[in-house]
Amino acid sequence: MRRVTIWAVVGVGILAALRKVRRGGTERSQTLAQRMSAKCEQMLGSMPVSFPPNRIIADLETVKIQTARILEILNEERMQPSIRTEVATAAEANG
Repeated sequence: MRRVTIWAVVGVGILAALRKVRRGGTERSQTLAQRMSAKCEQMLGSMPVSFPPNRIIADLETVKIQTARILEILNEERMQPSIRTEVATAAEANG
């Protein structure tokens, strides 16, 4: 019973610390979050390129670039009159 109580107290403490880090908490917890993030980036940087998280991150960058290009094309098409609209207007004018 004593072990269960000790582990429960430890678990509650860990959950409270994580909650404080996630919410921004104090300046100290913010620096802790920054250190944790830097350590994760360092660990991922030391892994091989074929390591799944590294591949996912690389694929996300590719998707971002492709999405930006698609949005540029769509915006360009909105700015230019559509060929279909011009053809339909010409067909209506010719009767």
